[in-house]
Amino acid sequence: APEDADIDLRVSAIAPASRAILQNMGVWDQLPAARANPYERMCVWQVDGTAGGSKSISFDAADFGVSWLGHIVENRAMRFAAWEHVATESMVTVVSGQKPVTLSEQKDHCCITLEDSSQLRTRLVVGADSARSWVREQLAVGFGERLYNQRAIVAHIASERSHDATAWQRFLPRGPVALLPLADGRSSLVWSCPHAQAQALLDMDVADFNVQLTVALDRVLGSLECTTERASFPLGTGHAEHYTGRRFALIGDAAHRVHPLAGQGVNLGLLDAAVLAEQLVEHFSRPAADPGDPLVLRRFERARRGDNALTLGAMDAINKLFTGPASGLGGLGLGVVDRLPRIKARFAEYAMGRGRSLPAAARPVD
Repeated sequence: APEDADIDLRVSAIAPASRAILQNMGVWDQLPAARANPYERMCVWQVDGTAGGSKSISFDAADFGVSWLGHIVENRAMRFAAWEHVATESMVTVVSGQKPVTLSEQKDHCCITLEDSSQLRTRLVVGADSARSWVREQLAVGFGERLYNQRAIVAHIASERSHDATAWQRFLPRGPVALLPLADGRSSLVWSCPHAQAQALLDMDVADFNVQLTVALDRVLGSLECTTERASFPLGTGHAEHYTGRRFALIGDAAHRVHPLAGQGVNLGLLDAAVLAEQLVEHFSRPAADPGDPLVLRRFERARRGDNALTLGAMDAINKLFTGPASGLGGLGLGVVDRLPRIKARFAEYAMGRGRSLPAAARPVD
């Protein structure tokens, strides 16, 4: 995207571990500063409480001896930087503009036929092609999916008061609403709510939407004003029955789909990629190594499936707790955790990517 183009509506909260992966890939330093904004604090509170009150929890980077908790990064800029980096790699051949039509598994290779009838032969196929994965479908891998009766509304928001490099999230009875700080002083909105409410919010006049949003966030940043179009996407959770098989591996959204309330989707995908790459690099140090060796692929799956399942389950449970009949207990729980330093520190470490067993490429850098 051009430097002067507006920030895309889709942004991600990149944890320090993910930043380290992108930095080690040579991608992070290619991101324009205006497209990757650090945030130093996070505040989460319940609808019947107040930000900073007894039913809230706050995290500050300074309390954990770091400069920031993460970065809010424009998805489009991240993809562009990655493609630019790949284009400079002499060992990588990019094939674009041709849709795949069939994928067949052979004993010693996989064959992908493109729409122009050309074929690609490879000893390992990695499916990283979204929650609607064509690769997963072609390989007949089951995907246990459950759709929420929710959509996420996204937009960019100007606020009366500064976002103060803070990510703000309030749990409403029908879904969380969050503001993520952008480099230009605005915030990125992610408002999860039932389909009917989402449609009403998308259809209403922008002035009425601004009023509704300001109330939803309890005027935490004063009056709020939508500065872009409003878009939405459906929410759900899902997990592939297995990540690997004969000559294939699934990573990212092709392997798992998670609720966006904690912004973990992209981070889980980058960790998948880093662990798979690390396993393959180690494997290739041996004579006559085959990248489709089922043993090395199973090691990758063992290393990632448990962590991903834990995260998916935790996000699903949190969404149910804060948007269900027992939502009041969720607020009390936030307040309790906020007053227990050791447990709070564990929460923060996990959110920053440090609570996991990290591959070398994902160990956070200062």
